[in-house]
Amino acid sequence: MARSVPRRFLPALAFAVLLLVVSLFPVPETGGAPPAPLGIALDKWVHAGSYAALAVLLAWARESQKLAAVALAVAVAVGYGAGIELLQGLVPSRGTSGADAVANTVGAALAGLAWLVFARWTGYAVESVTHD
Repeated sequence: MARSVPRRFLPALAFAVLLLVVSLFPVPETGGAPPAPLGIALDKWVHAGSYAALAVLLAWARESQKLAAVALAVAVAVGYGAGIELLQGLVPSRGTSGADAVANTVGAALAGLAWLVFARWTGYAVESVTHD
């Protein structure tokens, strides 16, 4: 028996709140250049991974193989990330960053594609959600 839709969104909601808190918490200045795996700054990997996780949690909540539903999950994750980027401009030790927004978008989009491949290849998520 599938879980109801509202309950399935709780992990995504909890993760979204965590992202908001961590993203708006003032950060101390650090010295030196941060690591850059594959020539990409570590914080961009963190952004991509975080919004990939949010997109997957949203897609999982919908249990969908449909492109439109997964695209909506990706769009919600990207829009949420953009909103947080704007809010970071209000935090003294933070700032808005187009590069962070791009990393958020790339992570969410790749996760959406991965979800579609996974869901279709495994037969998972055959629109079996009950709506309460």
